[in-house]
Amino acid sequence: EKRRVENERRYGMTLPYACVFSVTWRCNLECKGCYAANYQAKEELSVDQIEKTILECIDLGVYLFVIAGGEPLMVEGLLERLSRIKDAFFIFYTNGTKLEREQVKILKDAKHILPVISIEGEEGMTDLRRGEGVGHKVGEAIKALESERVIFGFSAMVTHKNLRHVLSRDWLDRLWDMGARYGFFIDYIPMKSNLEESFILTDEDRDFKESAIAERNREAKPPLFNLPPDEYGDGECKSAGKGIFHINADGNVEPCPFCHWAADNIREKSVKEILDSEFFRHLRDLSSSLENPRKECLLFANEDKVAKIADVTGAFRTEKSWDLEKIGDAIARTTEQGANQLGNISFTIDDEYALKNQAREEAIKKTKEKADMIAKQTGMKLDKIKRVL
Repeated sequence: EKRRVENERRYGMTLPYACVFSVTWRCNLECKGCYAANYQAKEELSVDQIEKTILECIDLGVYLFVIAGGEPLMVEGLLERLSRIKDAFFIFYTNGTKLEREQVKILKDAKHILPVISIEGEEGMTDLRRGEGVGHKVGEAIKALESERVIFGFSAMVTHKNLRHVLSRDWLDRLWDMGARYGFFIDYIPMKSNLEESFILTDEDRDFKESAIAERNREAKPPLFNLPPDEYGDGECKSAGKGIFHINADGNVEPCPFCHWAADNIREKSVKEILDSEFFRHLRDLSSSLENPRKECLLFANEDKVAKIADVTGAFRTEKSWDLEKIGDAIARTTEQGANQLGNISFTIDDEYALKNQAREEAIKKTKEKADMIAKQTGMKLDKIKRVL
């Protein structure tokens, strides 16, 4: 904290206290409503690049890192590398299904890494959003941590469907008995490409969540954090470097995990330059000018205003776009900013794997039909398919 304050005076700029770092898009699950599914996944940062960026942040006085994904345990060697960076504290989010004995051992020795297991109630309730059988696997991961006496936290995406279950005394007491010492309750934020309307919280749900967490915290076990409301301690949004910022797996630097706009990439600029960028400065001014009585995700709720700032500062969307009619407008805005050449524009298929499978099935079907016809005409007998090229 002392270094951060000194650097704020030295550089005359605002520095955050925490960095949310989504280190990969890859995940073995397909959870409903996951913001990571919205991104145009390109070339992920290497472990070396991740470490370099973390060390840059530490030099500025940023010591708290929330490691997210995708599933961070799918980044080979990452957990071991973080275990060596002892000048920082890492809140390491994981769905728990990839947690192996070797990684539990690393976590046991690395006291500066707090594993946070994503769980949303009993097995059936967790499976509702995360997929069949996930709840059981998460339970096994918790048992593995408990057996080695590894202190861990839990994270629950709070939806209209699971609200009262995940905030019940019985469930929280069970988590405490299993070794959970911290809890993070995160509002379900409805992302456009992965929308599940039945999960959206009502105003009454948010009121219940806030009062229930306050009541549970008076009981002192385990300490619970209500997100995003707890981010607004002094009433202001902490995004865009005012308190936090988000680095995605491509290296694009965003105001927060739910505001998918960026003007810069850490491959091209330093963390200090990006935090002091025109885009972030404008966003900090915007968030200070907006009222937020319900303590919701402010930039997400005011995306139209964020888009106007992006137009002025040259920021770009980091999420996927399915609306081809908007491409002309995007190109027009780019040329208005001074660009006179455009190249390497590409169009990709959202689920290429599924489409290839469909095409392969159609090709095999047509090939078999053609082979059957030839066999009948020539009096030959067909054997089973030997190989598909």
